[in-house]
Amino acid sequence: VRAIQDSIAVNSGAFGAFLARAVRFVTNDWIPLGNPETNRFDFGRIQTIPTYNPIEGIRLRAGIASNSRLNPHFFVRGYAAYGFKDQRLKYRGEAIYSFTEKAYHEEEFPKNNLRLVYENDLYSPGEMHPYALNDLLLITYRRSLNQATYRNFAEVNYEKEYKNGLAHMLRMRRSRFVPQGELQFDRQYDDMIMPDDALRTTDVGMQLRYSVREAYDQQKRKRIPLEMTSPVFFLSHTIGVKDFMGGEVGYHRTEFSAQKRFLLGHAGRLDAVGEVMKVWDKVPFPLLVYPNQRYRYQIENNFFFLNRALEFVADEQYTLRMTFVGDDFLLAKMSLTDQLQLKELISFRASYGRLSDKNNPALSPEGLYRFPAGSHQYDAVPYMEGTIGITNILGLLRVEYVHRFTYRDHPGALLGAFRVDVTL
Repeated sequence: VRAIQDSIAVNSGAFGAFLARAVRFVTNDWIPLGNPETNRFDFGRIQTIPTYNPIEGIRLRAGIASNSRLNPHFFVRGYAAYGFKDQRLKYRGEAIYSFTEKAYHEEEFPKNNLRLVYENDLYSPGEMHPYALNDLLLITYRRSLNQATYRNFAEVNYEKEYKNGLAHMLRMRRSRFVPQGELQFDRQYDDMIMPDDALRTTDVGMQLRYSVREAYDQQKRKRIPLEMTSPVFFLSHTIGVKDFMGGEVGYHRTEFSAQKRFLLGHAGRLDAVGEVMKVWDKVPFPLLVYPNQRYRYQIENNFFFLNRALEFVADEQYTLRMTFVGDDFLLAKMSLTDQLQLKELISFRASYGRLSDKNNPALSPEGLYRFPAGSHQYDAVPYMEGTIGITNILGLLRVEYVHRFTYRDHPGALLGAFRVDVTL
């Protein structure tokens, strides 16, 4: 990104210099509160201050995070957000103790952190991984069709990274989900339907991560991985505990994923991520698995875009995401696009799963929520979509056309769309 900014500034005069500064301001994401040499708090994240979604309308968010000048072992951070359509305040607060002294922030490698979290915000089961940060950019919850929840949870977790590439996290969380909009928690008992005002869960879990080789460029508020071709593996298991701290559902959920970047000579690179998710027990639909429930990875692979958030329900699911980004490819052969350092983007995404009878409210209704309108099971073929576009625009944006290959007969299906998004 820095090389692109410098190229813009050199080749485009004052306007290019302004664009370069604007891109740097957005990508830095945090600004110091006070003198940059002595400040104890930063303001951010810049990329999440203004967003829009159909539930909240215009959403404004502001946050702060302490740095090591306050304390090299103890850190606090949080945000407050307000939606002008639903007129509700959302917020998140964290207190982090690092057992190792940090140069500036708590995410520096290697992490050895004990963290307390409380969050009250929007959450779409089909749009987000249960443990992903609520940091979707630009137009968020765009596929939820006003089918999301207000979620508040309290969590304690411990995360440790080792220099041999191994990392682990242990966590315990108590959550409460309240349906909003058109989403309903209608529990069915024989011929009687009883609406629930909320779903409460208590879960404990462990995540293991292993990278064959790791190297980072440690920056002020983030770290950039330098070793991108090494495969990375994730394995996690979550246990829902019934009748403990208000938990209403007992269940086991297992996830495994592998990611790898392949360098294709001078042509470019291919990023690939494969995932397997399985819920082993009988659970209401907010606890099932969905195509966009992906956790944070080092390499960028886009979300599914043309499927609705709760369109495909399953308790066992397989997904594959592949993205090709050109280097010395077609756009590099043309003078203007080469000078602007534009790159080709081609991606393919597929998901397939199955729903066991015990989690189908039509076959085993006792205690389950009825599925939302517009939810379907997978048939004999996977859901597939692909994109073609241009990325690296000003080092920040990508423009692409997304096409849906299967399940095009679903009512209201999005068959294709142009989109602009942020590439960071």
